[in-house]
Amino acid sequence: MKKVICLTLLAAIIFFAFSCRKDQFFAPSISGVGADTIVLNIGDRMVLAPNITNVAGNSYTWLVNGKKVASDQINYTFEATVPGDFDVRFKVNNKGGADEQSFKIHVEEAIVISMGSVLTAPLSEVVEIAPLVKGPKRSDYAYEWSIGDSVIAKSLHLSFISPEPGSYDLTLRVTAGKQTATATSKITVATADYSTNAYTVLEYAPAPGKLHNWSVIGDKDSWKYGVEYPLAYNDFLTKATALRKATPYLRLFVGSWGGYATFKFDHTVANVAGKTDLELTAFFSNRDLPGVYVAYDRNKNGKPDDDEWYEIKNADYGLEDTLEYEMTFTYDRTEVVDNKRVYTYFGWVDNKTSSAQGTIETNKTFSSATTTSGALSTRGFFPGCYMDINAKEMVIMDGWKQSFSRKGKRITKDLTGASPFAQALNIDIDMAVNVKGEPVHLPGINFVKVRKNVYPIQQDFLNNGGKMTDFNMEETRMLQVGSIIDRNLKK
Repeated sequence: MKKVICLTLLAAIIFFAFSCRKDQFFAPSISGVGADTIVLNIGDRMVLAPNITNVAGNSYTWLVNGKKVASDQINYTFEATVPGDFDVRFKVNNKGGADEQSFKIHVEEAIVISMGSVLTAPLSEVVEIAPLVKGPKRSDYAYEWSIGDSVIAKSLHLSFISPEPGSYDLTLRVTAGKQTATATSKITVATADYSTNAYTVLEYAPAPGKLHNWSVIGDKDSWKYGVEYPLAYNDFLTKATALRKATPYLRLFVGSWGGYATFKFDHTVANVAGKTDLELTAFFSNRDLPGVYVAYDRNKNGKPDDDEWYEIKNADYGLEDTLEYEMTFTYDRTEVVDNKRVYTYFGWVDNKTSSAQGTIETNKTFSSATTTSGALSTRGFFPGCYMDINAKEMVIMDGWKQSFSRKGKRITKDLTGASPFAQALNIDIDMAVNVKGEPVHLPGINFVKVRKNVYPIQQDFLNNGGKMTDFNMEETRMLQVGSIIDRNLKK
C-alpha cells in the first residue's frame, strides 16, 4: 500500500513539473504592429489592437513616450490632442516570459490660416493678398480662393482684383493630407471714376505705304475735314490721348505690315474667368486679324517693360512664315513742280537674304490736296513729314525719324475677296501666351499693343491680269485702330 501511495505522489510531482515546463515554453508573443508610422491629425482617435498568442496569466502595460498610461487591457485608444511624435509601447508578460512592441505615431500640426478680417481694395486694381498658413511639413498642400460659389484662384497668394465695387466674403480653403481648414475675410472694393477706353497713346509707330496718312486721328477718309494733326511726335501722342479720351472710337492709322500702336488704361482690366475682357474696334478683314499683345504692370512703374508683353493667341497664331522679319523705311526726297504739284518719295527694304525693296512715290496737286482749313494734307507723306502750303518746303517734325525699321513675325496670307471693314474684335486675356506659346495667367492687364502681323497678297485683276500681287503697301489693306474697351468695368 505504501508503495502505491509513493508511486502516486511521484506521478503527481512529475505531472506538475511537466506542466510548469509547458508554461515557460509558451511565452506571450505580440504581432500585428506595423513598422510604418501612423499619421494622425489633432482630434483623431486610434484604437491600437495588437494580436497576442498565449493570453493565459498575462499582464499588460501601455506606455506613451515612456509614461505608463494604461494596464490590464489588450487594446488602447490613442487620442491625438497635441502635435508631435509618439512611441506607444505595449508590454505583456507572464510566468513563461515577456514581449513588447511599439507603435510609431506622428500627430501633424493643425493647419492655421491667418489673414486680416477686413480687407480693402481699389476698384479694378490688383491687391496682393499673402495669408500666413501654418501646418504640417508636407508637399501636398492645395489652396482654393472663392467668393460665394465662384472659385477665383488656386494658389497660396492671391492677386485680387474686382471690376465692380462692393463688399465680398473672400474664403481661402487649405488642404494638406487629410486636413482641411478655411478662413473667410470681408473685402471691400471702393468706387472710382475710370474710363472704359484705353485712351492714352504711349507709342505710335506706323508703317507707311501708298497714301498712308500718319497725322490722322479719326477716319482716314475724312482727311479733308479737320482730322489731321501734323505735330511733333510727343505732341501728337498728347493730342491723340486727349481726343481719344473725349471720343473713344477715334482711330489711328497704323498702316502696313509691322505698324503698331501702344495704349494704356487708367486702371487694370480684370481678367474675369470665362468671359472676353476687351473689345477692340478696328478696320480690317476677317482674314487679316490684327495682332494683339497685352501687358500687366507687375512692378507698378507705369510703363510696359519688355518682359511683360504677351501675345493674345488668335486664329492666325502659328501661321507665320517668317519669325523675324524686318522692313526698313527711309525718307528720300520731295520735289515741287511749277508750284502746283508735289512729288515725294521714300524707299523700303527687307532683311531677307535676297532682299526685296522698292520706292513709293506720292504725287498730288496743291489744289486737290488742301483741307477745309487751307492746309496741305499729309496724305501720302512719310511719317512725320509736313509741308507748309505757302513755304512749299518739306520738313520732318521733331521726334520723328527719317529712317526706321519695323520688326516682328510675318504671316503672309492671300486676302483675295476678303473686304476690310470697321468691326469689333473680342479679346480674352486668358488667351495670352509667352514667347514659347505657353499659356500664362494674368490677374489683369494695363497695356495693349495692336500690330499688323499679316502681310497681304491677293489677285490683282485690275492692274496685273489676276496674278497674285503684293498688296502690303496698298491703302485698302492698311490697319486702323479705334477704341479698346474694358468689357468688365462696372462704374
